[in-house]
Amino acid sequence: MKIGLVYPGKRSIDKQMPLGLGYLASFLLSKNAGIEIRVLDTGIANKRETASFFADKYDIVGISVTTRAFTEAVEIAKTLKQISPGLPVVFGGPHVSIMMQQVMEEPLIDFGVYGEGELTFNELVKLFREDSNRPSAESFAKIKGLIYRNNGGVAVPPPRELIQDLDSLPFPAFHLFPIERYPGKHQMITSRGCPFSCVFCASSQIWKRKWRARSPENIVAEVEYLIKTFRPRPIDFHDDNFNVSRKRLNAICDLFIGRNLRIPWSLWGFRAEVVDADIARKMRRAGCTNVAIGVESANNEMLVRMGKNVTIEQINTCIDFLHSAGIDVIGQFMIGNPDETLETVRESIKFIKESKLSKANWGCAVPFPSTGLWDYVQECGHFLVEPDCTRFEEIEPRLIFETPDFSKEDRLAALRLVRDAGMLPSGSEFKSLFRKLKKAASRIWFKYIYGYLPRCVSYRLYFFLRILNTKVSRSRR
Repeated sequence: MKIGLVYPGKRSIDKQMPLGLGYLASFLLSKNAGIEIRVLDTGIANKRETASFFADKYDIVGISVTTRAFTEAVEIAKTLKQISPGLPVVFGGPHVSIMMQQVMEEPLIDFGVYGEGELTFNELVKLFREDSNRPSAESFAKIKGLIYRNNGGVAVPPPRELIQDLDSLPFPAFHLFPIERYPGKHQMITSRGCPFSCVFCASSQIWKRKWRARSPENIVAEVEYLIKTFRPRPIDFHDDNFNVSRKRLNAICDLFIGRNLRIPWSLWGFRAEVVDADIARKMRRAGCTNVAIGVESANNEMLVRMGKNVTIEQINTCIDFLHSAGIDVIGQFMIGNPDETLETVRESIKFIKESKLSKANWGCAVPFPSTGLWDYVQECGHFLVEPDCTRFEEIEPRLIFETPDFSKEDRLAALRLVRDAGMLPSGSEFKSLFRKLKKAASRIWFKYIYGYLPRCVSYRLYFFLRILNTKVSRSRR
């Protein structure tokens, strides 16, 4: 049996290996002897590889879909159906979990997988392996987490229980991807879900506010596998929420230090209140170089409305702890969450200038179905564009809605404030060229230099270059 797995990545800003698809592939290989899997990441594949993938014959194809990539995913399904009309095409990923039955309004999609995908897709694969003809609707009805067509309608069996032991999953099938072509760092995920329910985030809808974590030993084993198999690179941990457990964070650091890994690592998805000075210093000794914190706003009333369950004072204390330990802190901010005004944007800008943040990233709040922000727009404001979430990423600037207290004109003024403060790219040709050259230099550095240096040299050199980069960035702020 041959299975095709596709990640529609043409619109991805940062080209990173799709770890979700990697986990799905490795799980299928571990549970099914004699199957063959081909993977296509359209964001990284060249024309020859893409043509070769579509020219192959498959028994079933799964497409991992984000909201941003839905339109491209439909075009991929159309191409597959033109080549092989009877091919079962399965959509999975976060967009399916959010939109559920609406996704199936696209007739090219035969099945949808919602929630956690490994067990559900594996059961569907086994069903097609056991039945050379198309299985019956009764068979599909027994698969939890599967959306399927039945008598002209769409059927949705009950959701599947979440996998409790994430250590039981094999590492992602890195060997199926052109790892050397992904720029920058190795990517990892050490947990799934988040116990919080921020108004702008769909994670609680997908993972039901359940946080499950891999063990520190399992995490470090994957780090060692990556640097041994694919040459050393720094590690980026991309969890929804990495440090829910202070005990686990301590244990991970202890293993990095005890095994003398000497690999720099960074965190995306970090809770500000689950840190103190001792943990921050230990993180730095273990190799942590930078941490990204979702600050969103410096206004405490807004943080309450967003469901952040943290205060700006706690966030600032966390920034101080990390900065004092020698760790860069990136603050992530949003314009347009509930109760936002021009004055609250000014508060955030003032906070950034007075804080010890190494960098601040800004974006506009984008409402997605099944989130509190979507409901807020319906109740308190109105959309400035057609409320089609698959097209929101195309809007520039990304002003999707307005409210009586924060009009479109004020939102544009807020963007100007942030840009005038030097916290948004100006779009000038020089800066655009500078960013391109910086990315090109980074690719060359990691692909041809970093992994070939002695570990002790590359480790110290990486920290030195980060410190230098931070000083330059802060001097320009």
